Amino acid sequence: MKSDEILLRELAKPGVHSGEDLGHLLGISRAAVSKRMAQLRQQGLPVVAAAGQGYCIEAGVRLLDENAIRSYLKPSTRDIFTSIQIESRLESTNELLQQTTTAPGRARLLLAESQDGGRGRRERRWYSSPWRNLMMSLTWHYQRWPPSLPSLSLLVGLVVSEALELVGVAGAKIKWPNDIYLNGKKLGGILVGARGEASGGCELVIGIGINVDLLPQHGAAIDQAWTDLRSQGYQIDRNELAALISEGLVELLPVFEREGFAPWQESWNRRALYKDQRVRLFGEGRAEIIGVLCGAEADGALIIQTTKERVQVRDAEYSLRLHPDSE
Repeated sequence: MKSDEILLRELAKPGVHSGEDLGHLLGISRAAVSKRMAQLRQQGLPVVAAAGQGYCIEAGVRLLDENAIRSYLKPSTRDIFTSIQIESRLESTNELLQQTTTAPGRARLLLAESQDGGRGRRERRWYSSPWRNLMMSLTWHYQRWPPSLPSLSLLVGLVVSEALELVGVAGAKIKWPNDIYLNGKKLGGILVGARGEASGGCELVIGIGINVDLLPQHGAAIDQAWTDLRSQGYQIDRNELAALISEGLVELLPVFEREGFAPWQESWNRRALYKDQRVRLFGEGRAEIIGVLCGAEADGALIIQTTKERVQVRDAEYSLRLHPDSE
């Protein structure tokens, strides 16, 4: 195990850890421990030096930990995960997992404390404060391409919103096709990728980002209204939330392969952002659609009632906004 991994694993444990004990564990001097702590602080690690005592993680912040995540999983789902990998820093969890393959009925889970090149829909950059938020990707293998695959992001949104509810976050909404909102502001996003031969298997990579504690300097770069759980008064364990989301996915993905989105249509519609409100959909090279959002069909298509007709929207390149008349 790398020295940084050992150090982070110790810091993840409750309490204050003396520089002497950490140095002994790593086989380095106290001065070297202090230097390494300074380097980690530069990377955003919220570590505090308690004078004469040692080091601890800032109050309210708990590092991601594989053992903690596994402890939150039901015994019936733990063996489904062939690996639960946590990286201190990488370019993108989705990009790294796209280089791997997964056996049918098994999943890989990758989480990052810091991500330099995270992307959302349309290659928009995903901004997140290191060590404080949830950036995760999960792989899953289908032996055949499900015909309902375009609606998968809706199901993932439902899993995320239900996991948030389980950790005590009330009122999370799903914005078609792949965003999570809380109190009218963006809390998280979903990016689903698929690869494989058209006549063969389908390898999924499901990326999820949740703003747990987004520092102002990182939030300032976001070009839309956003929120995080901390500012909304929630203190949650990221390990528990990651476990609940992952568990929900591995339980529902096999059902989705057989039955599509239909079993969750009503549940999704109850959580749909802007439901029964006047909205506008627009996109480059696409005709604008204005009408009342009625919900999603059984195949995941968004239903808009215009003044003339009931329109089904399946093109995920559309952007959805509340119409000014409804604000």
